[in-house]
Formats: sequence, structure tokens, C-alpha cells
Amino acid sequence: MASREGLKVLCKQLNARQRDVLSRSLGSLALGGQGGLYEGGVGEPGRKGFRVGRTVSSSAHCGQIQSQLEVTIAASDPAPGFQAFGSSVAKGPGFSMPSGFKPVVPVAQTPVGKLDGIGLAREMSNALSHQKMDETVRLYDEWVKLTDAEGNPNKPNILVYNLLLHAKLRLGAHPDVMWRIVHEMEREGVTPTHLTYNFLLRSVFRHRDSKSAELILEKMERAGPEAQPDGDAYNFVIALCALNRRIPSALRHMQSMYERNLVPSKTTYNEVLLGCARVHRTQTAVAVMKQMKAHQIVPQIQTLIELVISATEGDDAECALAALQYLNNRSNPKPVQPLVMDEGSVVAILGTAARSANAELAKEAWELLKLSVGSTRAPHPAGYMALVHALSTSQQFDAAFLAIAEMQSLFGTPQNAEELEILSPFSSLKPLVLSLSQLGPAGLDGAYFKLAEMHSSGQPVPLAAINCVILGCASIWDADRAYQTFESIGSTFGLRPDVHSINALLEAFGKNRKTVEAVKLFEYMNESGLTPDRRSFELMIFAHVVNRDIQSASAILTAMMDAGHTPSREVLYKLCKRCRREGDTKTVEYLRGLFRRYDYLDYFTGESRRRLVVATVKQTQTQSESEPLQA
Repeated sequence: MASREGLKVLCKQLNARQRDVLSRSLGSLALGGQGGLYEGGVGEPGRKGFRVGRTVSSSAHCGQIQSQLEVTIAASDPAPGFQAFGSSVAKGPGFSMPSGFKPVVPVAQTPVGKLDGIGLAREMSNALSHQKMDETVRLYDEWVKLTDAEGNPNKPNILVYNLLLHAKLRLGAHPDVMWRIVHEMEREGVTPTHLTYNFLLRSVFRHRDSKSAELILEKMERAGPEAQPDGDAYNFVIALCALNRRIPSALRHMQSMYERNLVPSKTTYNEVLLGCARVHRTQTAVAVMKQMKAHQIVPQIQTLIELVISATEGDDAECALAALQYLNNRSNPKPVQPLVMDEGSVVAILGTAARSANAELAKEAWELLKLSVGSTRAPHPAGYMALVHALSTSQQFDAAFLAIAEMQSLFGTPQNAEELEILSPFSSLKPLVLSLSQLGPAGLDGAYFKLAEMHSSGQPVPLAAINCVILGCASIWDADRAYQTFESIGSTFGLRPDVHSINALLEAFGKNRKTVEAVKLFEYMNESGLTPDRRSFELMIFAHVVNRDIQSASAILTAMMDAGHTPSREVLYKLCKRCRREGDTKTVEYLRGLFRRYDYLDYFTGESRRRLVVATVKQTQTQSESEPLQA
């Protein structure tokens, strides 16, 4: 005891390198030539075997090798150790290996012929702990060729077989080789354990053979209690089926796992969700996420992003909403969150919300978009347009008007024609116009009164929203209601009409053949300092064509081209068609020259094709009506 206390005092005075050298020196002086140290430094007489105890060194050198084997999907090569292969076979007297310490015995110091089954397992375990896989296999091959003291061939026990399978697995053996070892075990009367089959599953997992993995799992389920599948076995098989996109099989094994009171790991759940996303089984993913929520398991961010994209492609609003709620809940506690999803993907989610009329999904997607772009810049106008579209289809007009107000505050001063279209009710805000017009006069009046309430409460009223109401009135051919709304822009809201306001009213006047009012409104536009755009000229041409005034329509067309605008083919087609009906061949030839000038499909070519299609349809209808009569 005094010598031991002296060693402790000496170690405190040494540095780490000196303590390490002293430790190795003491290890080489093991008692009895067995390479081990008895606890206390003095051997106990009459005791066989050895015990690897704590040396006097306190450095980390002795704790580098783990002794526990963790069979998980995430760790493909667990650290070896003798105690990891627990079985019903009893250990020899005095044989134990505390976890966390590297054995200081040299590998295979005892001759192989003098080893019994437990001794062979000890030597193979030491070789595994030193990462000597080939040495482990060599020990087994030499030992099985020898005989015991009675002259009978050596028969390995379950520990030896499991150690051999572990070494083969670490060497990258093919599953067929592993199966041969298992069949040899069965021939020798050794019953495989669940650890044996787990090694097989690892080997099959490397080759991505999910069907073979299912066969192994079924064999484990039919085996005795010592080989029943544990959570690791189920996790291997479920994850492998998900990787091979065999989602029904993965779900079946998950159900078996629940029946055994086992819960899949987080990695397994994520693999199943990824498999569902890649085969577009989003409704199945929703059910899996509900199970994860019941077990308080949160999917990974990348898994959720792929799931959202898959749900967007299939217009599954429920799956997209569930995944977005997870994303937003994970991101909220973080003060600074990097880009989670690109704006294009979020805009696609808003499109799904619009097609499914899901306002909750639109709000979740908008929160994610705000989180993704951060506070340094505003979202792209396409994001605002998609948000307005989603809120309009779900008839959330209050939120849509607020989104338009925010949009107008950011992009209300256009610098070019492209920016002018951002707040146009004819293009960007057309979904809101359609949603309002589908509700009829009552819906349009309700939207107008909501805007009036916003103005009375001091909230900013976006002019673009009023323009949408005017164009909605034009869509239901109500020119009087459109004109009254136009007048309220200045009288009620204290705003000044813009080009879109006048264009919306021109649409209403043109549809109702109020050409005189349309001409006066066009003159008012020029007098008020507003520059007519391409749509203003086209609406005036349409109004004159409906009124059968070819001369005025031609004059507007000339003014339009003088202003630098290119007429669309639809304008030239309608004007040319009206000129043919009125017998103005000179104007028709002039318009045909414009068709060639702007490289449009010629009027007569399109007209001939239209007549051919109409004639074919009429002939088909006549034949279908005559067949029942003949019968």
C-alpha cells in the first residue's frame, strides 16, 4: 500500500508524457506473464486468469477504445469490445473488462491450441479492440481446425460466432458470406441471437437489398425469444424499404414495431418522410408526421423542405401546411435564421394555397418567406401577387387589401412599364378581380364598404384595391356601379385616379357601348396629365369596334403606333374583321400589311382555320344526332 501511495505522489509530479511512459512500462511488467495488472499491484495466489484494472496513469491514453456496440442506422461501424456480445455463456473466473479502458495485453499472446471457447472469444475481442480484423478471422480459422483435450473438434459458441460476424462485417464481407456463417451456426446447433441477425442486416443494408432485409426480419419474428427483433432491426428494415421507395412495406413494419411497444428512431422517421416525398405520397406523410408528433419527434429541416416541395407539386395543402408549421415552429426561437427556402418555392406554396383556397397555408407560407428573406430586403413582387391570389380565392378580402397596401407602399412608384404592371388589376391583381366579380354586386359592394371602413379607421386605402373593384363592376357589365366607384376615389378616399383606374372604367364603358363617355374619359386622361398606355389605346379601339366606328378606331390605332406602342394581334384581328363586315377593303389591306410587319399570323389564315374547325364540329354534331334516328 505504501508503494502504491508513493506511485501516486510520483505521478502528480510528472507531466502527461512522463506519466504515459510510466504507464506503458508498468504494463509490460504484468504479473505471471499474462499482460494484466491486479488491482492493488499484488497478485492474489491461487487465482487464475487476470483482471484488467486501472493503472496508475491518469491520462486519457487508457480510455480511447469503447467497449459497447451500438447497433443504429446512423453508426455503421460500432466500436468493438468483448462485453458488447453479451450472451448466456458464462465468463471465466476473474475475467472482466471494465468499459472505457484499452486492454494492455498483447494480442493472441496465448497459443491458439491452448484456448477454450471463452479464451478464444477473449483473444478475438482483444484483436477487434485493436482494429485487427484479419487477425480476428485468423484466430477463428486456426482454432476450428484443432481439437480439444478429448480429441473432439473445437466447436465455437455464440460469442465466437458473433465476434466472427463482426469482424467479417468490418472487412466488408458480402451478405452471402455472412449467411454461410449463420448456416454453419445452425448446423453446429448454436442458436443465433438478435445480435447475429443485426450483423446480417448491417451487411444487407450496405447493399441496399430491402427484400433480403425483410426476409431476415421475418425469420427473427418466427425465432425464439433470444432472437426476437429489437428496435435496431426494425429501424434497419424500415429505413432500407424507404430508401428503395417501398413505402407500403415500410409502413407495415412500422405498424409491427408499434405492436411490440417500440418506437422508430428519428432517422427512420425522416427516411420514411423522404421516401413519401419522392414518390408523392403526401397523405401518407401527413399520417407519419402525426405519429411523430405523438412521440414528440421533430423532423429534420431538409426533410420538411422536400416534403413541402412534393406537396406543392401535387397541390396537397394539408401536407404543405403541416410541414410549414413544423418549419415555422423550429425557426421562431432562433433570433437569426438563414435562408430556409428560396422565394420561388414559397411562391409555389402560395400558388397551392390559392388553388386549394387555404388561407391558413397562405399565412404560414408568408411567414416563412419573411423569415427566409430576413429584414434586409422586401420580398419579390411575385410573392405579394401570389399572396393576394391565395387570400382572394379563400375570400379573405381584408387580408388581401392589407397585402395590397403593403405592396403599394413598396412598389407604388413605377419607373417603367414592367413595374407599372405590378399593381395592375388587368394582370397582377386579376385573381382578386375575378373573386370579387364572382360574388356579384353584393360582393363588390361589400368590398367597397370594407375599403371605406379602412379609410374611416385611419388605415391607408390602396388605390389598386379600388381599381380592382371598378374592374370587377366592369366584369359584370355594370357601368353605373363602376362609374360611382371611380367618382368615390377623389370624393370619399381623397385619392387621385391613375392609369389603371381610367382603364378599368374604359373597360366598363366599352362593354356597354357607352362610346361617348369613353371618348370623354380618354380626353380627361390627356387633360389630367396621365399618359395613356398600350391598354388605354386598345380599350378605345375595342370601344369603337363595338360601336362600328371604323374611322375612329383606325385613328386611335394610328395614334397608338405614333406613341411608340405595338398593337397586339387581337386588336388588329378584331378591327380587320369589323372592316370586312363593313366592306372597307382599303383598311383591310392596310391591316394585313401590319400583320406582316409585326410578324403575326395572317388574318385570312386564322379565319380559314377557324371556319374549318367550326365546319368539322358542326358535321360531327350532325352525325351524332342522326345515328339514334337511324337506329
